[in-house]
Amino acid sequence: MPKEKRKFLRFECLLPVDLVKSKEKSNLVERFTARDFSVEGLKLCINFKNLEPGSSLDLKLYCPEKKLFASLSGEVAWSKWVNNRQEVGLKIKKMDKKLKSELMNWIFPRWLAKEIEEKL
Repeated sequence: MPKEKRKFLRFECLLPVDLVKSKEKSNLVERFTARDFSVEGLKLCINFKNLEPGSSLDLKLYCPEKKLFASLSGEVAWSKWVNNRQEVGLKIKKMDKKLKSELMNWIFPRWLAKEIEEKL
């Protein structure tokens, strides 16, 4: 089993994300889903295009239950195809620290409750 390279845990979530700008196109708005989130990155599930490692993205991440949205910039660290969809690991390069903290404080207790429930 390969050694884990991440410094921070990723917490499962399902959050809507809009792609605002990619290296190839600007003012492009496409909707996809963040499947997990951590202090340094997130995993995206994409239906519409092939994103290569090294690609830069500007996104808007939404947390509807908290009525919160956050803009962020990142770089594709890895990508793979799973069931005709592309999964992408995005390393966060720029995001408001307060919004990131609010998001983590909302995601973590839900993730922990799910982990505890699965172990019972």
